[in-house]
Amino acid sequence: MATIRKRNNKYQVQVRIRGKGTSATFLTLDLARRWARSKEIELEKNIKVGMQYRPKTLFEILDKYKEVVIPHKKSASSETFMINAFIKNKWVALPLNMLSAAQIAEYRDKRLLSVKPSTIIREFGIVKHALQVAKLEWDWDVPNDLFTGIRLPQIHQRAVRRINDHDLTTLLEEASKHSNIYLKPIILIALNTAMRRGEILCLKWSDIDLKRNFININNTKTGYARSIQINDNVRVVLENLEMIDEKVFPISVNSLRLCYQRLCNKLNIKIRFHDFRHEAISRLFEQNLSIPHIASISGHRTISQLFRYAHYKGSK
Repeated sequence: MATIRKRNNKYQVQVRIRGKGTSATFLTLDLARRWARSKEIELEKNIKVGMQYRPKTLFEILDKYKEVVIPHKKSASSETFMINAFIKNKWVALPLNMLSAAQIAEYRDKRLLSVKPSTIIREFGIVKHALQVAKLEWDWDVPNDLFTGIRLPQIHQRAVRRINDHDLTTLLEEASKHSNIYLKPIILIALNTAMRRGEILCLKWSDIDLKRNFININNTKTGYARSIQINDNVRVVLENLEMIDEKVFPISVNSLRLCYQRLCNKLNIKIRFHDFRHEAISRLFEQNLSIPHIASISGHRTISQLFRYAHYKGSK
């Protein structure tokens, strides 16, 4: 609070808030009041900043973010895996006041020697969001602009080609012999529904209506639920699966990723799992279905996004 006293035709002002204060003398009462108010605001602001918690390291921020924020995200499993790998870097455990843009840029350049640009962009996106949450929601005093000036690598859109019939036949034959009994069924579901990997693994038996021939997809990337009609191939797959869990495919994203990658490496076949979505949508176009119909199956919200997935067989 401010105290103003008149002495010797001058006005002495003393401002004191929570043990911190300052004083000055003015010729007029108006100047004294204005100064007092501005100092009150300044002291209150400084006290608030002083009360903010200052984490010691980037590791501390990411560790809390992993525990508090990530479990509520749809991509919780993959983001947890990514953060666990990221925080193993020694520079993440350095004191924040010793962390520089040069160190982060050096990490980026070394990392790009072994991973794709999209991986770096996703990693840095997670870290930036963690800093933003710490600043805005936890009221932590963090260097929110630490990654702002770091140049991100460019992503060059690769040419999308249709899946080779021979490779697909070989892949399905070997998948049927795989120790993971869900591998082939998951591939067939992806090929016949254009569902994303995460959507397939989130499927529950309660989402499937075999009487009305529909799969209801509630847990989607875009947040918009949709329904997909079950064709004969999908029906055969579902009817041959045992209902041992509420989930249709009770395996983790990482488990599927690893066993699929190992199988492709063993066969020397270069088919990304996401390529099944491209292939499925291209097949829908070849059936001469209407664009709204295809979009309702794929879940795309814009025509431009949908057309990125349309490749006729002649474009191998």
